[in-house]
Amino acid sequence: MTSFLSAVIHDVAREGADCIRLRLLAAEGRAPLPSYEAGAHIDVVTPAGPVRQYSLCGLPDAPGTYELCVKRDAASRGGSESLFTQAKTGMGLEISAPRNAFPLPEANRYILIAGGIGITPLMAMMQTLRHRGADWRLYYYVRDPANAPFRQDLAQDIASGRVTLATSLRNGYPDALEAPAPDAVVMLCGPNGFMDAVSSHAVSAGWRPDQVRREHFQPVEQPVGESDRPFEVVLSRTGRTVSVPAGQSIAYALLDAGIDVPLSCEQGMCGACVVPLLQGEGDHRDMILTQDEQERSIALCCSRARGSSLVLEL
Repeated sequence: MTSFLSAVIHDVAREGADCIRLRLLAAEGRAPLPSYEAGAHIDVVTPAGPVRQYSLCGLPDAPGTYELCVKRDAASRGGSESLFTQAKTGMGLEISAPRNAFPLPEANRYILIAGGIGITPLMAMMQTLRHRGADWRLYYYVRDPANAPFRQDLAQDIASGRVTLATSLRNGYPDALEAPAPDAVVMLCGPNGFMDAVSSHAVSAGWRPDQVRREHFQPVEQPVGESDRPFEVVLSRTGRTVSVPAGQSIAYALLDAGIDVPLSCEQGMCGACVVPLLQGEGDHRDMILTQDEQERSIALCCSRARGSSLVLEL
């Protein structure tokens, strides 16, 4: 299971109309918070109890400091709402070490596209790319640009034309997508429908699918099919076989068998439960692994087997 670090809220600041930005430090007497790279996220045990994932939006070079942005959401099931309403300076939080399922790849040009609160991982990327002297552009779609989170941080780049704000894709797709380049990459984050629309437009314009990288904040509905039938997993290190019944994840079948499994979001969005797949064909239902990665890895919390068994490096 995920192990947690003790942190403390150093300060709380309002971001736009419905978000707050938290700056976290290690709790007194604890080691500094681990370093991270742009695109990383952490788990946070919210005051209400549920664990939620938040992208780190600050400059990765700031030692021992984490910044995250929490949006107040009417559809919240209590986790983010409790953090939004109760967060205050000096408050302790239990957090995980950073994980990165959305890293910046090597490229000569970067097109960053954010929808709403999807701006958070792209803020860290933008700052990293600026420090590298890289070629980048940011397109930020948000309902109320005047009160957008990070508007003040982006003011200089908005004025220079390096950052473009828009209210909706109805106002047009990013113009940079109209000129596909083999040495460029698109980094995309936002609601699923927004990302689907942008990805489809980019591929139609001539971008290769592997040039469009995306991070999900919401799970995608999965249809029930033949692959929801029972199967077995074989653990390569011990040779032990565990049965996975219909309707139960590999992760929970392993936990029921007394085998420790790292879990976090349990929706295939964070990468905590990804393990090497040695044999068998997976029915992949995660939202982080590339097609190549799915040939040799599997997310235990959501994916299943297309055949009768899988061999895992566990």
